[in-house]
Amino acid sequence: MNDDSPTMRDGPRDDAIISARDVVVRFGQVVALDRFTVDIPEGMIGLLGPNGAGKSTFIKAVLGLVEPQGGKVTVAGLDSREGMMEVRDRIGYMPEHDCLVDTMTAVELVSYLGRISGMSKGDSIPRGHEVLDFVGIGEERYRPIGSYSTGMKQRVKLAQAIVHDPGILFLDEPTNGMDPRGREEMLELISRIAASGRSILVSSHILHDVERVCKHVVIVNGGSVVTEGSMDSLLSKGEGRRKLKVRGSTEALQGFIGAMSERYEVVSISEEYGQVTMAIIDREGSGPIFRLAGSHGVQVRSYLPDRISLEDVFIDTVREVR
Repeated sequence: MNDDSPTMRDGPRDDAIISARDVVVRFGQVVALDRFTVDIPEGMIGLLGPNGAGKSTFIKAVLGLVEPQGGKVTVAGLDSREGMMEVRDRIGYMPEHDCLVDTMTAVELVSYLGRISGMSKGDSIPRGHEVLDFVGIGEERYRPIGSYSTGMKQRVKLAQAIVHDPGILFLDEPTNGMDPRGREEMLELISRIAASGRSILVSSHILHDVERVCKHVVIVNGGSVVTEGSMDSLLSKGEGRRKLKVRGSTEALQGFIGAMSERYEVVSISEEYGQVTMAIIDREGSGPIFRLAGSHGVQVRSYLPDRISLEDVFIDTVREVR
């Protein structure tokens, strides 16, 4: 992370819903979080990292399920250790692993967890039905959960996470094991929840899903935050990066490529059926390129911004810290 990253001397950002400062968590000789420091803003946030990076440990530290050996975590201004029960009341948690009771029905389980969260029996049952309706579990709610498909179980896990109407959600691999249609429907549900004003932290290995729904990204590796920022800022790291497509004769294209390589930083070149696609860094504007193309007898077919993908950011970031 940059040298100007926050430290214990700094307070949380004004828009931070969750803040961690120099958090250390060890399991024996293994350091799971190493002076972990981050501010999580409100909204839809992606939490990314390779296996063993520290994502789950961070979530557990926020929930008070593991006790850090150093540092501090706050949630909406509350210390995660001193105000542990109040913090948990404000958070809904959808774990990655299969945590459901197979012999219970969905409505029994969700309403029961509502009661554990402090709701009365009279409130938890209708609320259980309400959230099961929301996630798309119909008459199946009266069947034992053990008979459910993976996709249905994911929906029940989401329902139990929102039954007590928390302001913050932690969703760990919410689309895990779902078919393409189920993934689309789950992402739509998550987006609808976010639109109601809740903050959602999504931990997922499916980077395309995170890129679609999240506005801010935190990438973790080796127990530390290695980069974070808004999705737009991370994907525009190639500022001035453009994708140019041109057509022409083989001789004309070769001359144009040579001229472009002398004047611009060329990131990549590919050719197919008489068309050349170039990714370049251009901070001058399109005018010189069109004139250069005209002078070499090639036709410009398109000239557009070329944003890098979240997968590119993730791979480059993880590679840098190895």
